[in-house]
Amino acid sequence: MFDYIKKALPLKFKQNIHTFLNSEKIKLPIGKRVFIFLAADYGNIGDLAISAAQQNFLNENLTDYEIFPVPISKTRLWLDSIKKQVNSDDIITVIGGGNMGVLYPDIESLRQLVICSFPYNKIVCFPQTLDGDDSQSSNKALKKLVKIYSSHSNIHIFARELITYKKLQDVFNGQKNVKIGFVPDIVMSTSAKQLGVLNSSKSTGILTCLRNDKECALKAEHYAILDSAIGDTGLTITKTDTHAGGSGLSKAECNKLLSNKIQQFAEAQLVITDRLHGMILCILSGTPCLVLPNSNHKIRQTYLDWLKDHPRVIFVEIENFTQVPKYIDQLLSQPRGNLTDYPVELTQYKPLIKALS
Repeated sequence: MFDYIKKALPLKFKQNIHTFLNSEKIKLPIGKRVFIFLAADYGNIGDLAISAAQQNFLNENLTDYEIFPVPISKTRLWLDSIKKQVNSDDIITVIGGGNMGVLYPDIESLRQLVICSFPYNKIVCFPQTLDGDDSQSSNKALKKLVKIYSSHSNIHIFARELITYKKLQDVFNGQKNVKIGFVPDIVMSTSAKQLGVLNSSKSTGILTCLRNDKECALKAEHYAILDSAIGDTGLTITKTDTHAGGSGLSKAECNKLLSNKIQQFAEAQLVITDRLHGMILCILSGTPCLVLPNSNHKIRQTYLDWLKDHPRVIFVEIENFTQVPKYIDQLLSQPRGNLTDYPVELTQYKPLIKALS
């Protein structure tokens, strides 16, 4: 009977009860603070990389501020305590990534909660991909997003690729309080060395890092071409993923997961991936990378906007998939990069620095 009642209760009601029973009081550092809301404390390596890179970026560009990450699992539990202590000099930043819109509604709901909770503080949403389609549910979610974001008096929203940038400009047209910017994914502002990765021994074999979720776009015929091409190289094949699982992880656990994964990428001769941060972490680690499409525009457009001239990255268009064997040979002949390399010119981030200052 209790389980039936529990299931019947609305989600928002259950969230409010959980928050009421488990809210925590925290002590904020003295002085000006910049918060990182929705910081990843779960085992998605791409999101861990975003959180670490965002903290590095803020440390380097807001030297007179104390950086205060708020793990995503603590958002509701710490929110009231933070609201009681925040002052007008504090800056609210929200994590970048690919979770704005309808694909990950739980995270978007938390982002909107944060925006509503700090009406008098500058809010900067780090570079994102906006996802959605033409369905009724997607359009309804987008209208709610626009309404909530537009209600804030001073909000800066950054896109990390051109399709999202144009979409944001369109949906927020005429909203002078909403500033739209365009910069690369924030992980491209850091280096493997800054993320705790050390020089590795001689690289060996091919590492595959392929999706098996709702963003997967490849079909059986594509995998057949890929498997044949990889087998023809005669190299050792290792399979991995950028999703390690787990939640509510400690900072040390998050750092170790991230550095270990980049280290694994650095120890491969070639990585084949259809994950956006699989591509970016390859560039950080100096490893040549064959990039395959996913179900939305974020990988292809990020490649076209920022990385199409990178010598160690090739993006495979679906219609060119028969060229995969040639691309693999081409990448295996490329010299490696260094762990201190940056994927893009750091001057590309000037609009984001200006928004924060």
